[in-house]
Amino acid sequence: MRTELTAAALVLAALAGPAVAAASSSPANTVRTITIQPQGNSGAQPDTAPTLQDAAALPKVSKDVSALPEAVQRMRAAIVEAAQSGDIERMRVPIEQNELPPAMGQEADTDLVSYLRNLSGDEAGREILAIILELLDAGYAHVEPGTSREVYVWPYFAALPFDRLTPQQEVDLFRIITPADRDDMAAHAGQYTFFRLGIGPDGTWYFLLAGD
Repeated sequence: MRTELTAAALVLAALAGPAVAAASSSPANTVRTITIQPQGNSGAQPDTAPTLQDAAALPKVSKDVSALPEAVQRMRAAIVEAAQSGDIERMRVPIEQNELPPAMGQEADTDLVSYLRNLSGDEAGREILAIILELLDAGYAHVEPGTSREVYVWPYFAALPFDRLTPQQEVDLFRIITPADRDDMAAHAGQYTFFRLGIGPDGTWYFLLAGD
């Protein structure tokens, strides 16, 4: 299980490239108070990991929750229910459903709920709950299907280069980040590098990460 979890996180890292999180000073209706520390490289990436240059590797994207495997639907629903409650402590339920806790970066401590609360711009942790809901409402990408690194990634545009987004997909993008954020991310990584969430086909919550 630990090997599969690490591999799934590496798939997303390979898609994202050497990213840094954006911080915009432009006014917008999106959350801009969270500061992301870039994550270090946790090891060599698989030789077969997809790259942005490989068009054939671009994943299938969808907003159809009913098309997800039942185990993925259950984990997604558990995360949504916890986030909608407005009580950050409720996030312990989906976190503790895992055999291993989801990866949240090198700065995360053993108490992931406290870590999430500290990331949030408010003391109650409701800002990060709002971000999680926005991610899970945006649609998902099915990455590396049929392999040990298979994972469903929210938002779907985390697995796509900016220059492949349609106008409609850019609207989805701007629900979560600002145009200034997009320009900064494009200059550094060529794609979205804010928060993204991954669930394995067996319902394991693999990660909630930002940055590279």
